[in-house]
Amino acid sequence: MKKSVKSDRTLLLTSILLFFMLAAGILSGVLGFVSGHEALKGVTQPDIRPNNNKGGNKQNINTKGLELIQEQELIANIKKQMGIEEPKKDSQQAKDAKKQAAAFEKAVKNDPKTGLPMVKLPIVREDQGISMTVKSIESKGNNVKLEVTLANHGSQPVNFGQGKIDVTNDRSQGINSNTIGLPSSLAASGKEVKVTLTIPKNALDKVKSVSLQLTDVDKKLQLEAAGVPVSK
Repeated sequence: MKKSVKSDRTLLLTSILLFFMLAAGILSGVLGFVSGHEALKGVTQPDIRPNNNKGGNKQNINTKGLELIQEQELIANIKKQMGIEEPKKDSQQAKDAKKQAAAFEKAVKNDPKTGLPMVKLPIVREDQGISMTVKSIESKGNNVKLEVTLANHGSQPVNFGQGKIDVTNDRSQGINSNTIGLPSSLAASGKEVKVTLTIPKNALDKVKSVSLQLTDVDKKLQLEAAGVPVSK
């Protein structure tokens, strides 16, 4: 009899324990669901269905596809980030470019047979008795070579020091070039001195003409030959 009572008590305690465990599991699940539901309030799945405005709640959903940026706009943005400003219409840079373009039109005309530019040479510029003459333009390998002569018809020698003939394109941008034969001093003898300018062809991409500038050490001499055609 005692053994039976003891067994019933053990079964009762086991049942109570299982009941509490089950209740605790249900309560934990409910609390977890409620907490998760509260945490996800306001988070919804994007509606990717076509917009349907027939009846019910009418909503205007603005959807945009892939937008392609124009090349000019992209280049303008890159220049803006790099701090490169386009020349204004009334700026000196724009005026210089316009002047150089006009000189190019005067210096070049098209061959009626080939349609290619024909160069009117020589191109002569003079300042204070110093002359700079572009005599020939020749394409050699990966370079374009310009034969230039200098002559001093004045009464005083001109000091160029270790200077060079600067080259800019028809957008008033500097171009890398190599000056060979420029003397450190040009005597007042009237004798022509040959100078060779070498310009890499990859620096002349989409360039129709270039401008040559030469000055002395004291910056008193301002020789400029604009509109020198280099297009092929």
